[in-house]
Amino acid sequence: MPSLKQDWHLTRSSLCSNMTDRQPHRPEVLAFLQREFQQAAWEFALPHGRGNETYFARSSRLACFVKIGVQIPRYEAAAVLGITPPVLASGYLEDGTSILVQPFIPSSTPTRKDFQNNLPQCADILHRTHHSPEIQALLPPTGSDRYRDAGLAALDGIQNRWGKYREQVPEAAVFVDESLESLAQQVGQFEGTGLVASHNDICNANWLITPEGQIYLVDLELMALDDPAMDTGALLWWYYPPSLRQRFLEIAGYANDEGFRLRMQVRMALHCLSITLPREHSFDPFDPASFAQELTDFRAILAGEENPQGYADG
Repeated sequence: MPSLKQDWHLTRSSLCSNMTDRQPHRPEVLAFLQREFQQAAWEFALPHGRGNETYFARSSRLACFVKIGVQIPRYEAAAVLGITPPVLASGYLEDGTSILVQPFIPSSTPTRKDFQNNLPQCADILHRTHHSPEIQALLPPTGSDRYRDAGLAALDGIQNRWGKYREQVPEAAVFVDESLESLAQQVGQFEGTGLVASHNDICNANWLITPEGQIYLVDLELMALDDPAMDTGALLWWYYPPSLRQRFLEIAGYANDEGFRLRMQVRMALHCLSITLPREHSFDPFDPASFAQELTDFRAILAGEENPQGYADG
């Protein structure tokens, strides 16, 4: 849920050129808001990002964030737990597409300093998300509770996506192919069971922090029953220096053992490759010219290095 203050003042030319492609349900959304909130006049803006269809909407009395085509029950369950902002309204448009309305909450994207200063709150949010029976019950069953099987499923999905773009980046193809072979061998070493309600897209763009210090986790579209090492590894590698990781793991409820560290590194490597490739049903482009640069994090974590951007802001 991006910041309204930042996103509302998009240029009108930007709004007009992108509205048809990225907000195709705008007439239906307007009708839904008019009906639900009994207010006729609404102004729309286009949030930053290239994910699913979203809207900023504002009337004389209400500013809100609208998401289209999402899994309503998981948002409602997470909102009850205080993980994500409250749900103001939800339902379905005439074509059967889901619609979810949440309030605009003055906020910003957390910085590394924000994550570190609010470590207990972030670790607790992760723990409550992962271990919520209500959210777990809403996620598709996997057929296996083993970490190895979850890792193989993630690997298979990334290999399929990579195959769609491989020929566009021949200079990187051998490196990525060989890296995936190595990661497959490491996934084969995973041991244990215990899948959780994993967010699976835990980057800072999917967190909000208010001026009062309240933190929310948003954008739940990719949630699935998965290895807790997926979310935990991403948070630790991107935002927390090694000196803070033991404390984070203690609050989140995970053991800092060799097996968990291996799974965090491998799943984070797969995630770093995944985010260089467009998601299905999204507005993400694929830019062959920038692909090599976008592999920076992937290369670093394969080499066992820390985040190349460091852990301080600026």
